[in-house]
Amino acid sequence: MTAIAPDVAAGYVRLDPGGGGAGVRGSCALVWVEGPDAASFLQGLLTNDVASLTPGGCVPALLLDAKGRIQVGLRCARDADDAFTLVTTPGAGGPLVALLGRYHVSEDLDVLGPEPSDLLTVGGLARPPASDAVDLALPGQVPGTWDLVVTDAGAALAALGLPQAPAESLTARRIEAGVPLVGVDTGPSTLVQEAGLENAAVSFDKGCYLGQETVARVAYRGHVNRRLRGLLLPAPAAPGARVESGGAAVGAVTSTAVSPARGPIALAMIRTSVADGEDVAVEGVPGPARVTGLPM
Repeated sequence: MTAIAPDVAAGYVRLDPGGGGAGVRGSCALVWVEGPDAASFLQGLLTNDVASLTPGGCVPALLLDAKGRIQVGLRCARDADDAFTLVTTPGAGGPLVALLGRYHVSEDLDVLGPEPSDLLTVGGLARPPASDAVDLALPGQVPGTWDLVVTDAGAALAALGLPQAPAESLTARRIEAGVPLVGVDTGPSTLVQEAGLENAAVSFDKGCYLGQETVARVAYRGHVNRRLRGLLLPAPAAPGARVESGGAAVGAVTSTAVSPARGPIALAMIRTSVADGEDVAVEGVPGPARVTGLPM
């Protein structure tokens, strides 16, 4: 098993619930949708039920295209009856605003942003810390964490009295938990069920939204031919590395990390004909890798 640097292992432990608390510095993009028609507008576009949110509530959601392919992943927080904050990855802020503008015709609302912001992911805490340094607190994408939108991540860490954990500790936790990062573990043609996001980011009770027909058809009458899976590796792999079974290409690596508990691990989009527990070959990796279900 590949050796793990002490600071990575320590950061990983501190991110676990009950580990004393630590933070990983990152960034995000913020977009605001405000106005009397904001709730109905977003309800008709996003995959999750945002209209039923009360102020202070938040849900993960996706913006799809008309064919049900994932375009943007986000968190939607309701600030007031007529105001929402959308939190997405730094590179997705501009595309999100462009897509919202494409579908905004005559609704009484404004789309503001994107605005870059620091994001601090903290773990080991039962509830989000209350501090003037925190602008917005959201349930983290990785189980057991909170995502804090802050003006200055370094200053927020100091104000909260938390040590900084390395980014790889969070990536390892994310891979183990099977949490895809839209734009990294997905591409412009990825379907919701291929990424395994149907339970986390989709409401099957809310009614129509952009791309809903494809999501419903796969859920109730169909299947996908590939799905995001985990890999246990004998050595680290590179993102984009080809995955083969029986000499044939069956997928590609998307995210990689080294886990203190499991050694080198990865997420990969792999054809469903390959079973969990099967050994596969990964480009650039000596020896076989084991396919696992998610979470690991």
